[in-house]
Amino acid sequence: MTRLPDNNPATRDAILAERAQQLARQAADASRSEAVLTVVVFRMAHETYALEMRRIRGIHPLADITKIPGVPDFIRGILNLRGEIISVVDLKIFFDLTDDAPVRSPQVIILSSDDMEFGILADDILGIRDIPETRIQKSLPTLSGVRADYLKGITAGGTVIIDDAKLLSDKKMCITL
Repeated sequence: MTRLPDNNPATRDAILAERAQQLARQAADASRSEAVLTVVVFRMAHETYALEMRRIRGIHPLADITKIPGVPDFIRGILNLRGEIISVVDLKIFFDLTDDAPVRSPQVIILSSDDMEFGILADDILGIRDIPETRIQKSLPTLSGVRADYLKGITAGGTVIIDDAKLLSDKKMCITL
């Protein structure tokens, strides 16, 4: 560390300015290196949820959905998305969330991996956000049952981050007829 000269104000000011610039560069480098999750935030049953962007293929308004007989209740049906048939899952039913409010414009979030693809119903899309990983709490004692099994974390603001990899690899999502 350079000792500040007592007798020359110009030299002292130059040294202080250089130190300030070094500290600013270090702070900027540290903030850029912090790992973040880029997520789509959506509402479901009056609660806020998020899914990582890396496995989201698209978000589309819910069009005509065709019911399929003999499948679990959480499988709402299939939809034709530009000639591609996508099954649609209602996580409110899968997570056993109660919600009797009508949804004005439901959206379908298409999750995709190498082995699986399906849509998830969302009541409303709230946007895309970057969440620093250091600000994600890993567990929440009030979540229980199925939701806790698919929990990746929760933010201080109460946004529940769903583990999309677990959803995409869950055998319950595979329906064989």
